[in-house]
Amino acid sequence: MNNKIDYNKLIRDAEISVARSILKSVEKNGFFKDQHLYITFALDHKDVVVSSAVKADNDELTIVLQYEFWDLNVDEYGFSVGLAFDESNETIYVPFASLIEINDPSEDFRIELIPDYSQLKPKQNNVCKDNKEGNSNVISLDIFRKK
Repeated sequence: MNNKIDYNKLIRDAEISVARSILKSVEKNGFFKDQHLYITFALDHKDVVVSSAVKADNDELTIVLQYEFWDLNVDEYGFSVGLAFDESNETIYVPFASLIEINDPSEDFRIELIPDYSQLKPKQNNVCKDNKEGNSNVISLDIFRKK
């Protein structure tokens, strides 16, 4: 039996709990006055769901939740949100394990995280839609299949 306390894991779990609480608050109440969030996450995390056009040879992506976002849904493992990318609308899924930073410059608040690739969890909102010119892409649902 290993009795060693994993302080790094405890801190990371607390930071993710704060991130989840922030996003749950925005999901329920929206933003107060000038608040907004810059959220940076690792695109190479297996459970991130974005179109290949958005990934486009980048290791990470920063999204801004301020004016033009919709359908924010937060679950135990991450969140999905609708955003506009280069004149197309897309719903992305960001697992908390992929987070690098959450920043609200209006409140001088920032959490920095290291993405965790060790515990990939099932997620619920795995929808990625491209609506450019009325077209949509089919996204593989292999992660839902029982093995």
